[in-house]
Amino acid sequence: MLTKKTTQSSKILKVANPIYAQIFDYEWIEYIQEQMQEKISLAKEKEINTMSTRSKKIAEIIQQRVPLVAKIKNVEEHLGELASNLFNIEERRIRLIGSVNNPQAKDFLSGLDFLNLRGNITEHLSQLEFLRKRLSRNTLNIGVVGLMGQGKSTFLQRISGLEDDVIPARKGGACTAVRSTIYHHEGETYAEVILHSENSFIQEVIGPYYQELGLGVVPETLDDFAKPLPNTNFDGSNSTGESMYEHLKGDYHENLSHYRNLLKPNSPTTQRVSKAEIDKYVSQPRDNNGKLKTFDHLPVREVKIYCKFPNQDVGKVALVDIPGLGDTRLGDEQLILETLGQEVDLVLFIRRPDPLRYGWERRDTDLYKTAYQALNNLENRSFMILNHVSGNNDNIDACQKHQSTYRDKHINVVECRIADCSNDTAANGVLDMVLDYLASNIKSLDDKYARTYQESLNQLHKNISDELNKASQDWMQKSQEADINEMGKFLRLFNKLWIDLASALEDFLYEIDAEQESKNSEDDGFKEQAEAVIQQCQEDSGLPEIEDIMGKKADIGDWQSTFNRCLNDIRTHLTQHFEAMDTGLNNSVERIKVRLTNVLIEKANLGDIPALRGLEGSKFLKVMVAEIDDGLINLKQPFTSLYKFEMSYKANLRYMIRPLLNNLNPNRNEVQISRVEKENPETRKKMAKEISDYLKELHGEAVYRCENNLDNIFAEPGKTAFYEVEDFIDRVLRSENAKEEWQTFIYKYKDFIWPKEYGQDPDSRYRQEWQDLVKETVEINKIEKLQFLQ
Repeated sequence: MLTKKTTQSSKILKVANPIYAQIFDYEWIEYIQEQMQEKISLAKEKEINTMSTRSKKIAEIIQQRVPLVAKIKNVEEHLGELASNLFNIEERRIRLIGSVNNPQAKDFLSGLDFLNLRGNITEHLSQLEFLRKRLSRNTLNIGVVGLMGQGKSTFLQRISGLEDDVIPARKGGACTAVRSTIYHHEGETYAEVILHSENSFIQEVIGPYYQELGLGVVPETLDDFAKPLPNTNFDGSNSTGESMYEHLKGDYHENLSHYRNLLKPNSPTTQRVSKAEIDKYVSQPRDNNGKLKTFDHLPVREVKIYCKFPNQDVGKVALVDIPGLGDTRLGDEQLILETLGQEVDLVLFIRRPDPLRYGWERRDTDLYKTAYQALNNLENRSFMILNHVSGNNDNIDACQKHQSTYRDKHINVVECRIADCSNDTAANGVLDMVLDYLASNIKSLDDKYARTYQESLNQLHKNISDELNKASQDWMQKSQEADINEMGKFLRLFNKLWIDLASALEDFLYEIDAEQESKNSEDDGFKEQAEAVIQQCQEDSGLPEIEDIMGKKADIGDWQSTFNRCLNDIRTHLTQHFEAMDTGLNNSVERIKVRLTNVLIEKANLGDIPALRGLEGSKFLKVMVAEIDDGLINLKQPFTSLYKFEMSYKANLRYMIRPLLNNLNPNRNEVQISRVEKENPETRKKMAKEISDYLKELHGEAVYRCENNLDNIFAEPGKTAFYEVEDFIDRVLRSENAKEEWQTFIYKYKDFIWPKEYGQDPDSRYRQEWQDLVKETVEINKIEKLQFLQ
């Protein structure tokens, strides 16, 4: 029996056993080749379809995050409102402990604690902001993390297609200077460079050195930092500290003049740069003495690079390049925490085992622990890539040893894979593995991640509800019969107050209506103001002297235009006088407000409410608006409108006065100035006097017309105020549910409004205030307002 055995080498099909090679003719070989090629094509097509499906799935996952982000934002707003109310409750609780007389009430209040709950809300707000920002990104981000010199930058080059001029991967120390996020982008390669502001540079870059090295007060400005650095006293006992100090001194301080121009005040700035310029912002080349050769990277906060990936199926996935750890630059660990917490969905750890001294080190586990602090569920969001180096320094044995022992060191990842990070195929094979995992698992990981926050919120809601239920208990239990009797008493008192108040407001409206209809309807205060303005118009006319007119003519060129310019100037001058009527108009409005609030004080006893005592007019109305609960809209809105009501010359009188000044408008004035054939000093003076005479005459006519129309002007404030008050009374007495809302408001302050009936026991008043505040907070703490997941 013969076995036909074939293998594929490149594109040629050969028979492995030469003895049987002659058995197969060329037609059979061609047939086999066609079959193999067809299978290869089908496999490639399947791979392309799979990649397309993966990219589409990732895009859909990102889109599904959008409504969740909006829900989280709403929960944040409700939590902020809840925190404010809990602060008010705690503040009121402390005050009441010192105010109530009943020992039972003091014990009750002392047993409550809302301060810790408010602190818990603050923590949850911070966590929700963190979650919202993570889910708001329009890409899934893969963070690439590694110690210095492990091949991280080389791996990123193979994935992105970029080279040393964008992702430095040179021998001899840390190459990457700043955090970079690399996005797949169809088009030319470019970058957005985010530069520190002066303030963020001091706080985030320089400050940590001062704090870690004990250099005293952190500089507040760049000028402060430019001064000589404080001396250190390491005495060779702290090599790490000395290296840190040299970084601060040799990199940042001595080179400040080279990069200071890039630091701007206020907020960090962003600038777009071409591919050729990226290198100077992301790398830190040094000379043989370890001195920096370029400096533009020093003030950089972050770089976003946009380029076309060789593997174009990455879709909406970005790579986050975090500077390698291992040198003595401060802030690296904090940078990892911030980046992984806010910017990364999955982590790739890059580790190149030493071929001679292999074995997991403490710095490896420390790096994992640092990442574990920042990224929830890290064991299901991370891969370990062991960088295989071939050639003379082949480290495959070290890689295999690390691969078999990583779990022993409690480095828990989805998979630990050996790959040559310098090989295009191997590096992109790692990317495919990660993308497949993301497409299949990121939604469930996101759900699990968000669920932990929701469960924590639910527990917070329960804790707050428990405390509010405890706080809502009555200080002193009363019988049902006593409650019924108290409500009956209140309704009798309220109905009488309502009748008296409605009648008094109607009488007040009739009174001011009669005033504005009568011939003596003028507001004396406003009348005096208006008459004073007319007097001012006569005395301060704004008329130019003859010399001024001649000067204007020299500037303008002809006498008619000079006359027109003077008319405009005079009209503008007069208008400014009339604008002074604003004071009189507002005084008139205030007098009406005072009269109306006095009715409220006298007939409804509102002046006995503590916050309103001693107030009247606008001050009364402003506080009244604050005292009315937002839910009482039929009461709050008219009080708000009346409080904001005011008058001004432009809004209420200008339409009456401007027509009276039409003779001072060149477009409505037919005066023609005489012509002169030849000018000389005598004719110029004569023409200027002619213009001066016209101006005096026209100014006098305008002021006279205004004075003769004062009666109409005087009546305007009264008419406008009447309509405003009429609208206010209609709304507070006749709108739907107006009476019910008055009843709710009055009940809240019944102890102050009827002190004889309710004011004998101040503790009952305190109890009511407390109950109202607790009820308001219970409404805000409803569970549906704190849920972004069902």
